[in-house]
Amino acid sequence: MRSAAREQEGRDARQDVLRRFDFLQGLFVKPCRLTSALFVLMLIATPLHGQIRQKADNFNAWFSNYGEIEISDKWGALYDFSMRRSGPVSEMYAAFARGAVTYALNPAMRLAWGISRSETWPYGEVPIAYRTPERRMFEQLQLSQSVGRVSISHRYRLEQRWQGRKEPPSEDVKNWIRLSRFRYQLRATVPLQGKTLDNHEWYFTGADELFIGFGSNVQYNTFDQNRAALSLGYRFNKSFRFETGYMEQLSLKSSGKQLEDNHTVIFSLYTSFSMKHKQA
Repeated sequence: MRSAAREQEGRDARQDVLRRFDFLQGLFVKPCRLTSALFVLMLIATPLHGQIRQKADNFNAWFSNYGEIEISDKWGALYDFSMRRSGPVSEMYAAFARGAVTYALNPAMRLAWGISRSETWPYGEVPIAYRTPERRMFEQLQLSQSVGRVSISHRYRLEQRWQGRKEPPSEDVKNWIRLSRFRYQLRATVPLQGKTLDNHEWYFTGADELFIGFGSNVQYNTFDQNRAALSLGYRFNKSFRFETGYMEQLSLKSSGKQLEDNHTVIFSLYTSFSMKHKQA
């Protein structure tokens, strides 16, 4: 009798482990299958003559504001502004603005469509030839979930990009080059003072984002860049959070022969507001 009971307990334990594994596989493996397939294709598609010949290290600082506006239960808006400097702050690197309309399919799944514009200056050890304007349009899917006390998000973004080309010393744009890019970001947030993140509490966040370029005008840098970041954050209230930390950005130049390793200090303000009418 005792032997049979122990065998049954063993079977139950194995089934519990399998259920937990299936649950974790659904959380982490399945959402990343598309990204893994694209990563393999990226490695296959990268030409051999685009081997890296020069690696440059830069030290940068990014100052950003990320915002959300809740319009209704389903509709909302996103925006962000960023000033990026190098040296780490002695020279201008880039200025960036983005806006998007969002639609929530359910509490854990949100779509977005938006536009952005940016200016990038020559900076660092391997500067570009001239100040470059860029215009983008993008489509986005974001999935949210919780595993215990950890909040996790998967963000998939498809970008259509137009980069201005100039003929120095003229500052006029002669033509616009069309590029396409896929981005996948995995982000996890852990509260440090309890099981949930409440007002006036600290938290820790980590993120990684992979950028894959494609299209006829992308020849030598299918791998565009990767950003890995660790930050410490503080939630003031429902509307304001602040984060500061370190990000390593690996960026491959369009020639495929120059790799930038950008060591970056990040300062980020997150804002969230609601325009929903409160019911009486």
